[in-house]
Amino acid sequence: MADFYSDWLTQSADIEKTVNDGPRLARGKDLKWVKTKQDAKAALMIAPEVGFPTGGSILMKGEIPVGWHTGEHFHGEEALYIEEGQGFMVVDGERYDFGQGSVMHVPFRSTHQLFNTGSEPILYLSALAWHLEASINMGKMEQLQECGANEAAQLESFPMAASQNWPVDGRRIVMNKDQYAIRENPGHGANYSLGGSGREGSGMSANGFKMTAAGITSIFVENPHFKSHSHAHPEAYLYCLEGKGYSEIGGKYYEWEKGDAVHVPPGMMHHQHFNPSDGKTQELRFEFGIRYWMTDQWKGYTTVDDALAAGKLDEEETKSHQHEGHGHSH
Repeated sequence: MADFYSDWLTQSADIEKTVNDGPRLARGKDLKWVKTKQDAKAALMIAPEVGFPTGGSILMKGEIPVGWHTGEHFHGEEALYIEEGQGFMVVDGERYDFGQGSVMHVPFRSTHQLFNTGSEPILYLSALAWHLEASINMGKMEQLQECGANEAAQLESFPMAASQNWPVDGRRIVMNKDQYAIRENPGHGANYSLGGSGREGSGMSANGFKMTAAGITSIFVENPHFKSHSHAHPEAYLYCLEGKGYSEIGGKYYEWEKGDAVHVPPGMMHHQHFNPSDGKTQELRFEFGIRYWMTDQWKGYTTVDDALAAGKLDEEETKSHQHEGHGHSH
């Protein structure tokens, strides 16, 4: 008969195998869309429910039809990115306008709801740490209103947007595309700082945001025929906004294009991103606050390998990638 400690050892081995063998790529063209109380159309991209060994986090994609709103609810902290469309979000009764490229933050357990006031569907990305919160019995999610068609009286009941900040403590709720802050970074063609600096050990708060559990930190722009530096850290997601390329994660290659998402799994797995094309790539970066707690505990590990620096791709690297199975995601 096995004892509890033997069970723990077995569980540890199972976890290692699950992470090492898990998927790394979510293809936008393969998403399984469903209707929920909250969304007219939603799909999980990276989540345990679709086979990804996450650190308690998820990436979801939602669509709000023209003339519709999402449900109203509350839960843990959330980070949102508007890929297409325009409208406004109501957080704790305050209105915040958004458009294509807007980054938004929902504070912990604040009631919120999104409204489409434009002429095209809204496509948005949502990052949550729901499974982590639920695993420690701190997850609470409550539905206050279901999604549906907008009503004129309801739209008129909300005052016009007065600020981009939350009146409770002044933190930022929304940053629009024309407000992105560009930051020098030798590892990328350009680096737009959004809800966080993206630097290890610095946390996710930046530009007025106070993202602590789930954050959208950066947009990385890779020049044609360039690669990022090789590095390692706990979990992160990259969502391709433009172009196509591939990532090497733990010695395996994963090819991606616009609309795909890459999962860098929990742990300290070395990885690197490549743009072998003639056009630029843009990748939206998500991360979760638990990574900084884990990084502080992890001793003796280098998170950036300066010997494998960013720079221009050479012919040998391109040939090597093609030889090892170009386009394969293991």
